Amino acid sequence: MDDVLQFLLPFILVLIGILTLQYYKQRWPVSNFPPGPTGVPIIGTLLSITSDKHLHRTASKLSQRYGNVYSLMLDTPVVIVNGFDAINEVLQSNKGLDFASRREPRYMIQLFNPKKLGLFSADFSATWQHQKRFALSALRGFGFRKSGFEGIFTERVQALLKNLKDLAEAPQDLSALLTGTVASCMSNTILGCQYDDDEEFQLFIRRVLKGSLKLGKIQMLLYNFVPFSRPFLKRTAQDLKDDWVLLSSFLTSRIAEHQTTFRSEEEPRDFVDCYLAKMAEEPDIFNLEELTFVLLDLLFGSTDTTSNTLRFALLYMVINTDVQEHVHQELMEVVGTSRLPCMEDRDKTPYTVATLLEILRLSSVASTFPRCATTDTTLAGYSIPKGTNVLINIMGLSHDPELWPDPERFHPTRHLNDKGEVVKSPYLLHFGAGRRVCMGESLAKMELFLCFSSMMHQFKFELPPDAETPSLEPVPAFNLAPVPYQVILKAYDHSLI
Repeated sequence: MDDVLQFLLPFILVLIGILTLQYYKQRWPVSNFPPGPTGVPIIGTLLSITSDKHLHRTASKLSQRYGNVYSLMLDTPVVIVNGFDAINEVLQSNKGLDFASRREPRYMIQLFNPKKLGLFSADFSATWQHQKRFALSALRGFGFRKSGFEGIFTERVQALLKNLKDLAEAPQDLSALLTGTVASCMSNTILGCQYDDDEEFQLFIRRVLKGSLKLGKIQMLLYNFVPFSRPFLKRTAQDLKDDWVLLSSFLTSRIAEHQTTFRSEEEPRDFVDCYLAKMAEEPDIFNLEELTFVLLDLLFGSTDTTSNTLRFALLYMVINTDVQEHVHQELMEVVGTSRLPCMEDRDKTPYTVATLLEILRLSSVASTFPRCATTDTTLAGYSIPKGTNVLINIMGLSHDPELWPDPERFHPTRHLNDKGEVVKSPYLLHFGAGRRVCMGESLAKMELFLCFSSMMHQFKFELPPDAETPSLEPVPAFNLAPVPYQVILKAYDHSLI
């Protein structure tokens, strides 16, 4: 036995040496690559990012040691970007195009979107640009970014307020109502269905949001970045595949229904009709497979972030009751008791707007932005090879003490100047910027203002008696979500519902 070990030992040492050299060659692909934890073969720098379940928080801690631009070794090197100057260089400078792609296909993406179709996961390509331009154009035709959407959403807010009044005086978790209000705004425009009357669509939205929570679990982080863990996480991968089969089957069935009733000579009924007409004109770019992912991105993007932000909004209001009262008083002075708030009131209610900005800053539900280098480039003086994955730490930017004094404090007046006017800080990038700025930014801001201001105008929200103050610690998901909590709401005497 000793003779065998003596014979094998040199080969084992040589193998270890080769693996180690290969690891370090991959870990730093160029001489001027950003620094970072060294890591070890097989697991890379995994131990550096698993000490905290929130990647954005780990990213901020590591920046204190390695600087605002550093690298981690996961299954491939990933550059982490912190601090406004570096983030601005990635998103908005003349180098914005250098970082306009999404991350190279991770195993998680390969499970359900290996071709990187649609709007969110797609590379910065001619096809992606055609898809985005068309989506914006089609949605504008239905009132997107115009008063038409305000009228649609105002009706949904009125329905929400009626439902809230029926639930007054008893502890309630309002998550489902807020999600339904947001989802209904786009359902008719995109798919031609009414949210309240379409149980199948309601189930679809619940599955989408449940899938978002699954993507935030540690198992998905391991599956995505640690190759040797994948054989042990086959069930996790299969669950994700099964979810996608259910989601895609719903979308493809709705598309098929449109195909049977679509008439090119008639006015389009919704976004799907517009897309089908475009398919007939440019079949090489617009096709059913792309349409499926575009629909998923539009429905998920318009629902998850906005509904989670509204849930955070109520959470901050029941904890900061003085702010809630201040918002209510301002709305009473501007709006009065004869009507509900409208978009024209936004410029007249600076404290309400500042409160929403502070909610967006602290919650930062889209806590990180994934990017990928489209060419060999530089960042903060470091060399970044083409294809390098880049992760932008937006939550860290929103909590940077150098930019936001006492950053964990809920303090709306930090967004107001000495005259009480709203000051739009360049450091608030929760909708992104540059080439891949969120196409639904204006819609989301409208929904947030109308829903939040109407609820604050009509109801007082409180925690149930003897209830513990809910934690502000977010729940990890594809987009961050608040912890489940209950509130008691009381209608004001001037209630219009």
